[in-house]
Amino acid sequence: MMLARLRVRLRTRLGHGDRGSAVIEFVVVGILITMPVFYLVIALARLQAGAYAVTQAARESTRAYVTASSDGVGMGRARAAARLAFDDQGFTGRGDVSMKCSAQPCLTRGASVGASADLGVDLPFIPNFLRSAVPSTVHLHARHVEPVDRFGAQGGPP
Repeated sequence: MMLARLRVRLRTRLGHGDRGSAVIEFVVVGILITMPVFYLVIALARLQAGAYAVTQAARESTRAYVTASSDGVGMGRARAAARLAFDDQGFTGRGDVSMKCSAQPCLTRGASVGASADLGVDLPFIPNFLRSAVPSTVHLHARHVEPVDRFGAQGGPP
């Protein structure tokens, strides 16, 4: 009862009652709070896809290389496997993979073949004119080493 009287007294002093602006305030504040959260979720999802892509590219390219019949065929298979990994996560035409061998030729029995995959992931919704001023690309790198089979490899001594 006392609270109702206080409310009436405040309305008369201020000269106006509720005008229904709470809904507008709620919507504006809600948008201001949720937009950064949505951007963060989208950016993290894109970075996670990039992490999956480089990891899968490094792993699958070494596996494809060590199961090839020769170094030339292995390099082609490794590049194809890396391209599939990048395409699978939506990074078509991007990313790079390089191979490094512990012996020459690479498919020497008991040797190891390593692959390094690199990918630059652009953060979403950053306009081109800001890309030179703010860091807008995250560089991702993955490395995987696979041993060459002792009994199935081509060339070299054991």
